[in-house]
Amino acid sequence: MKRVLSALVLGPAVLLILLAAPPLVGVILVAAINVIAVVEMRKLVAPGESFPTGMAILGAFIMPACAWKGGETGLASGLAASVLILMIAGLVGYRAKGAARGIANGVFVLVFPVWALTHAVLFLGGSQGPIALFYLLLVIWTCDTSAYLFGSAFGKRKLAPTVSPNKSVEGFLAGLVSSLPVSVAFYYLSSLNWSLSFIMAAGLIIAFAGQLGDLVESAIKRGASVKDSGSLIPGHGGILDRIDSLLFAVPVFYYLVQLSRSGF
Repeated sequence: MKRVLSALVLGPAVLLILLAAPPLVGVILVAAINVIAVVEMRKLVAPGESFPTGMAILGAFIMPACAWKGGETGLASGLAASVLILMIAGLVGYRAKGAARGIANGVFVLVFPVWALTHAVLFLGGSQGPIALFYLLLVIWTCDTSAYLFGSAFGKRKLAPTVSPNKSVEGFLAGLVSSLPVSVAFYYLSSLNWSLSFIMAAGLIIAFAGQLGDLVESAIKRGASVKDSGSLIPGHGGILDRIDSLLFAVPVFYYLVQLSRSGF
């Protein structure tokens, strides 16, 4: 019940911010999620170890701000600046023995999840970017739900038993297939000037990337011997447990649109 109630509250809230609020509100939301994700990921990749938490949190703010002001170039500059600041702080603040490990963990967190999720800001700058981001979220939510329901009912072959024993090949394929009717419906109902073939291909790629992101986060949690990344969201776990499907899907979809010159 907690899981359903949380979804009923968070889902409409995210869509309201995305489609009705000023774009800057979305940028602030991404920065806030980044900060929470940094704290959660730090506990997963470096439990009990030295970690440049403050510098990683600074990067969680720098990258969305730079992406908002400078687009792709701004995001790249924000990542470079964040890594440089973190490396300097790591070298100054740590003993030589732990410096390299702490810096490596910090850079990983700056890339995954911060850099990955911050691509959502790049969608907010275009006239149809929020609609494209809405489409991505719709595919991800449909894929996750279909994979869970179909996998629970008909799953027999384990997809990645050592990483996520509950996921099945049947559920994975159901997630991919579920992206197609969503894409077709979006093609006819939305104002995006994309071809039907492109939007269907994009849906499949988003669904694949989303499930891959889920598996990667599961592998990180298994390495840390925890079930959830946190307890922030009742019934769902931590923020990483809610955005794991986005961490590959958002940047992959963004660059797919750019390479295709479909635009938004």
